[in-house]
Amino acid sequence: MGRDTEKVLGGPAIALVGIGAIIDIILFYFMFKFADEEENLLMVISTAVLIGIIGLGVAKGLVSLSRRNYEK
Repeated sequence: MGRDTEKVLGGPAIALVGIGAIIDIILFYFMFKFADEEENLLMVISTAVLIGIIGLGVAKGLVSLSRRNYEK
């Protein structure tokens, strides 16, 4: 009855999550750098917003991959 999630999502999902994680790690690094060295609140907030946007983009990408593969 149920499909195996690993078979449905496969390689494209792993690539999407990996790329999103790498970008988020870079943004977290810059967020802490802006907070410690420059004490620039605007840049800290903007990088936090970018991290959220990338997280939402990865989630939407996973949903579209899942829907596309379940319809097959």
